[in-house]
Amino acid sequence: MSSYILEVNERKVSGKHLIAYLKSLSSLEVYLKPQIEEMSGLDEAIEDIKMGRVTKHKNFEEYQKAVYQELGYV
Repeated sequence: MSSYILEVNERKVSGKHLIAYLKSLSSLEVYLKPQIEEMSGLDEAIEDIKMGRVTKHKNFEEYQKAVYQELGYV
């Protein structure tokens, strides 16, 4: 987490919009956080399968070879 100090002229339209946007970020977290926490590990796994974010290998050696190739070891 980082902290920033900004000097904003609230009399300008761009300053008003920036302040409104920054305030909206804190309210969005309240709505997004419960949705993320409600999903169980099984639901996440099912979603990964549906979205094609899984790989299948016949045995451990093939898996290891694929991982090494992805990491650039081969």
